[in-house]
Amino acid sequence: MKTCKAPNCISPAQSHNYCFRHGYLRTDSKKPQRTIKRQADKKTVLTPDFGFIDQLTMFATLWENHKDEKGRVLCTFTGRQLNGFLMSDLFLNCFAHILSKKQYPWFKLNPANVVIVNPEFHRIIDQGTLKERAEHPEWKWDLWDARVIAMKEEYRNFKTKHLLP
Repeated sequence: MKTCKAPNCISPAQSHNYCFRHGYLRTDSKKPQRTIKRQADKKTVLTPDFGFIDQLTMFATLWENHKDEKGRVLCTFTGRQLNGFLMSDLFLNCFAHILSKKQYPWFKLNPANVVIVNPEFHRIIDQGTLKERAEHPEWKWDLWDARVIAMKEEYRNFKTKHLLP
C-alpha cells in the first residue's frame, strides 16, 4: 500500500500519491477545490507551541519514540503488541488523547497528552461503560485514571501560567 508523499505523513495515498488531508498539495491542474476552499474558511487559532504543527507528525514521532529495543510497540495499559496495526485502518486509533481535544483544546498537540494504546482500550475509554471495563480486569484502569487526573491538573496550571481563558 502506498503512503502519502507529504512529509511525515503515514496515511494511505489516494489521488496523485497524496492522502485526503494533503490533496491540496497536488501540483496538477485539477486540485480538489473543496479542500482549498475549506482551508480558506477556517479561522486562525493561536495554539501553544509543543513542537508539532499537526497531529499526524506528532503521532509518527511518538510511535518511533515508543519502540523498544526489538522495534516493538506495546500498549502500556494492556501489554498487547501494536505493531500489527501499523498501516491498517485502526492505526490512528492507537493514539489516545488523555484529555479530549474538544474540552481541552490547548493540549491537542501536547505529546504528553497522547498515549499509544490498544484500539479496543481506546474505544472503551472514549465510549465504553464500567461494565466493559470490568470485562478486562487485567488492564491497568487505575493507571489510566491517575494519568487523567494528573493531566487535568497540568492543564489547569498551563492555562493559569499562560493567562488563557
